[in-house]
Amino acid sequence: MKKQVDSKKSGYSINTILSIVILVASLAVFYLNPLALTSLLFKVLILVAGLVVAGLVFISGSEGKSFVSFMKETKIELKKVVWPTREETTKTTGMIIIAVIIVSIFLWIVDAFFTWMVQLLTH
Repeated sequence: MKKQVDSKKSGYSINTILSIVILVASLAVFYLNPLALTSLLFKVLILVAGLVVAGLVFISGSEGKSFVSFMKETKIELKKVVWPTREETTKTTGMIIIAVIIVSIFLWIVDAFFTWMVQLLTH
């Protein structure tokens, strides 16, 4: 019996690898300063240009297109979310603050008790 082999390529596309190389190169120029740039403005401009070029190269590849598709679907799903009203948020925040205060007082009492017990045993 023959096993079916997945025809999907393993590894990354050339665009993904090239975008990573561009990104690393722009970071290296910014931090290592091989061009002996004295102005921070030029270094930042080179870094931003490298980031933009790396992003464009990545988006033009198959992984980039699937990433853009994922982001569009995420935006659609976020529109479906029912966000709490201001009143619900205020009530929930108030309940959490009260719960934190109660737990902190309980832990303070337990800590004071154990401190008292340790002092009682050591003195």
